[in-house]
Amino acid sequence: MVIGAKIILATALLGWAAWYLEPAELLLAAGQVGRDKVLICGAIALVGIGVQWIKWQLLLRDQIPEANRRDALYSLLGGAALGLVTPSRLGELGRGVFLERSRAKAALLTAVDKLSSSVVTLGLGAVAAWILWPQLRGFLLLLCCILGALLYWGWCRRKASGPIAWGAIAGLSVLFNVVFMAQFFYLVTASVAANSAVVLAVPVIFALKTLLPLGFLDLGVREAAAILVFSSLGLEPQPAFVASILIFVCNVCLPAGLGWLWIGSRRLRTMGKVTL
Repeated sequence: MVIGAKIILATALLGWAAWYLEPAELLLAAGQVGRDKVLICGAIALVGIGVQWIKWQLLLRDQIPEANRRDALYSLLGGAALGLVTPSRLGELGRGVFLERSRAKAALLTAVDKLSSSVVTLGLGAVAAWILWPQLRGFLLLLCCILGALLYWGWCRRKASGPIAWGAIAGLSVLFNVVFMAQFFYLVTASVAANSAVVLAVPVIFALKTLLPLGFLDLGVREAAAILVFSSLGLEPQPAFVASILIFVCNVCLPAGLGWLWIGSRRLRTMGKVTL
């Protein structure tokens, strides 16, 4: 029931966006991106995977020390593969399936990984919104207080969770956010002039998507947020919609595809050994 509702919501949001922005205008905006920018965006996505890999290794190092770098990468991409076929990408919590050990602990570490990135996303979005819309500062102050309380709670529990390198985790979370936000900015400026409003709009879009994980596979919400934010700032929303779709392809489908290829190759090797 929940999965069906999410699929319906994602389809409705994407359909509404395509109708609202007009297909001809969307095709024009997509044509302005160009193949070279898409390839560069894909290359930046690989950098993002690298940042996630390093961060995931740090989380595993003190909690599951027997997991090596290859194990960390395999579980990271395997989790991305599972996330592609589960609602709200909850399958990413199944990284421990690919470690074949300490699965419950791996699920908890995955939650820490995702939560740390989400907190940074919300923080950057709140700062950007504070600058763009002064009338929302009361709400943003409340949001910052909630985030601060969550961070304090996590910090107080750090001893219970073991010797995790929280400073490095926070730094890598910031770096990962900068990477995918830079991707969006790079894509959208193919059609929109680069200025401070565009720079500040990007973290707000991702913060809204983080606050409202309602769509199936995150589809629909980010695109609707992009239209809302760009329209409210008097910017053309079509390039933002196109950039949102390409971000999904590069940052969700690409790592998931790599994960499925790796899983498939391991299965084939295992079947070959059994046959022999």
